[in-house]
Amino acid sequence: MGKYIRWQTVIALLGLALLAALLAYYLDYPPNAVTVPDQGGVYVEGLAGNPQYVNPLLGHYNSVDRDLCGLIFEGLTAFDEQSNVVPALAERWEISPDGLIYTFHLRQDVQWHDGIPFTADDVLYTVKAMQDVEFQGIPDLRELWSGVQVERLDDHTVRLALSNPFTPFLDYTTIGLLPAHLWKEVPARLMPRAQLNVRPVGTGPFRLTELDAVHAVLEPNPYHRGTTPYLDAVEFRFYPNHQSIYAAFERGEVDGISRILPGDLGWAAVREDVNIFSAPLAGFVAILLNLDNPNTLLLQEKEMRQALLYALDRQALIDQATGGEGLLAHTPMVPRTWAYHEEVRGYDHDPDQARALLEEAGWRDADGDGVREKGEQRLEFIVLSDDDAVRVRMLEMITANWAEVGVRAVPQPVNFAGLVSDFLYPRHFDAALVSWELSGDPDPYPLWHSTQMEGGQNYAGWSYRRADEIMEEARMTGDQAQRMALYREFQDIFAEELPALPLFHPIYSYGVSKKIKDVTLGRLNEPSDRFRTVADWYIVTRRIGLREVVERNVPGQRRTRQ
Repeated sequence: MGKYIRWQTVIALLGLALLAALLAYYLDYPPNAVTVPDQGGVYVEGLAGNPQYVNPLLGHYNSVDRDLCGLIFEGLTAFDEQSNVVPALAERWEISPDGLIYTFHLRQDVQWHDGIPFTADDVLYTVKAMQDVEFQGIPDLRELWSGVQVERLDDHTVRLALSNPFTPFLDYTTIGLLPAHLWKEVPARLMPRAQLNVRPVGTGPFRLTELDAVHAVLEPNPYHRGTTPYLDAVEFRFYPNHQSIYAAFERGEVDGISRILPGDLGWAAVREDVNIFSAPLAGFVAILLNLDNPNTLLLQEKEMRQALLYALDRQALIDQATGGEGLLAHTPMVPRTWAYHEEVRGYDHDPDQARALLEEAGWRDADGDGVREKGEQRLEFIVLSDDDAVRVRMLEMITANWAEVGVRAVPQPVNFAGLVSDFLYPRHFDAALVSWELSGDPDPYPLWHSTQMEGGQNYAGWSYRRADEIMEEARMTGDQAQRMALYREFQDIFAEELPALPLFHPIYSYGVSKKIKDVTLGRLNEPSDRFRTVADWYIVTRRIGLREVVERNVPGQRRTRQ
């Protein structure tokens, strides 16, 4: 009897051991194992153009530089998808009750790409570089920072003092910081010639390992505090134009197309190997009217400007000229942001209303030649734009709309640099098709305040006292509810006076090979924001069992390289 019981026990124990072994095998190698992302692979994207200054203080005018800087450098703060300012290299900050003192507490777990710790000295260096009288970056940066006093309180605390309250100031703290230990010996006037512009060292999620005229290679920053990317590297290849990138995609040279232009969406839509991601871009496309030009006094009549907007079929413009890449605009404020006025006056396409306003203002086609006159003055003027094919098509449609109501507008495309330097800046134009980037704080002061007519960006020459007062007051208060009320009033005035004719807010389209997984695109403050979720993109996969599935989902567990 005793032997029988012992054998029964042995058999039971062997059965349990076998069951445990089978369970362990099932946990690690089940027949229905889960496929998950794994480390490995290089994402290759085509960019139109070449880098010049991989430096956040100098690269504002070059989209390639901005794409590279977006991955390599970080500021004290950053923008989220709603254009709110959020912490980056500063973990938090305080603003004094009078709005003059900003105290930033820096993260203490940050290292530059060369392993040197990030400290307050780097903030001081960057600010003082922009304040230098020989600073070679855009003048707006030096103008803004010249009145800021910067003080190092300790290794990880910095105080910035303003001479006057300026609510949008936090926007400017998003600019990328430079490492003082590498740049401190470079005079401001020689910054554009420094080798560090092509051998940049930042604190961002990727570091540059190769750069030449053909390509740039960026690998994950091993010191970065964020989630480790699945990708082994991001490679940018440089092409002379967007059409060259499409051809490179067809040859299999690149996985990503940095931007699919509106006129080329048809090419991408029929391909089965590319995903198209589209997102609103923080911007504003409009017809700017010169209200301070003695040669075009007719544009100074409010009713005339309203008639011009009623005459435009803006939705057709978006659908036919841009391939649907736009959201109809009623104000210069960006939709779905806190300052946007949902109920602002709109102007539907109404040619009859346009004709009625023109008749009431005394503009009639007395001689029957299709162009209205008032006395000796004919209703005609020149409309400028850059010579991009989409803009040229837009000009054709705009001038055709106006011709239908008796307005003769002569389209004149010019190159972009000439449009700004030869016409807009000196205000030698009648009307111009233009666009602005509007990321960050909605402050309209730089574009529309009367003080910005000389040397600023108020190219329209708009001067309206109450609008000026609103913009001044909104800059001085930190109360967002009060600012919201002020900006609603500003938008009501803008919609009534129309110093520019709002057309649409642009949409950005981005093409990525279907072999690149988990790509997402939210609202963009600027195109480089398309890499906001790059740490989650992957190419390589592997199959795992239930045990690892459970382990991977432990709260707080950080993904690291295998």
